[in-house]
Amino acid sequence: DRTSFTMDEKYSESVIDTFIDLFNKGKIYRGARMINWDPAALTALSDEEVIHKEVNSKLYYVNYKVVGSDEMVTIATTRPETILGDTAVCINPDDERYTHLHGKKVIVPLVNREVPIILDDYVDMEFGTGCLKVTPAHDVNDYELGQKHNLETINMMNADGTISEEGELYIGKDRFAVRKEIIKDLEAAGNLEKIEDYKNKVGYSERTDVVIEPRLSLQWWVSMKELAQPALENVMNDNIQFHPPKFKNTYRHWMENVKDWCISRQ
Repeated sequence: DRTSFTMDEKYSESVIDTFIDLFNKGKIYRGARMINWDPAALTALSDEEVIHKEVNSKLYYVNYKVVGSDEMVTIATTRPETILGDTAVCINPDDERYTHLHGKKVIVPLVNREVPIILDDYVDMEFGTGCLKVTPAHDVNDYELGQKHNLETINMMNADGTISEEGELYIGKDRFAVRKEIIKDLEAAGNLEKIEDYKNKVGYSERTDVVIEPRLSLQWWVSMKELAQPALENVMNDNIQFHPPKFKNTYRHWMENVKDWCISRQ
């Protein structure tokens, strides 16, 4: 009988031995990084466990008041509930429409938090208004901007998808219920510019079919860059060959852009 299971004792021992070996070699570390989070299963997910579906969404245009003036800066977002975790607004330094805003601050609506206007060429000047709200704890790209510009990180959502105390408002309420509620409150406060229909791809959990949340979480990671190198070299020098050969370039792209591997589900 060759039937076996991943939790069998001999396999579990092998996993532990490998973990200890890689940890001692400095290739495993524990750190807070951005992950895919399933609010229903309460677990981290790998990229392969996230199914991206095209959905009919809304694009909400929200006004942020410039500190010390009556001017408003308008941002466009599909996730207005994450406004509670905003710690900056970002504009492209080459965008001439906003040159006068360099070095200024804006006030995040409803929570009345002053945050800086930062400059980064990551911002697509053609999308929305060219102004990007930055929520480092709840968006992968925003997290990178936050690290680059040393922004505050506000984890405004609990593991179950409800608003945390750090969010200040709507505490304990579900994220999608808050989305509806915050739009009404933004409109009442005079901060809602307009709403447009918008099609975009949204990540769903393969396990529970709920919308995943990008979330900053303390997990165990394998440092992949060094480990990926021999795997890449042996394909590029044809020791290992792909059939059909066209997938060689796809593989190279994967290996050259490999991310550290989240091996825990905490």
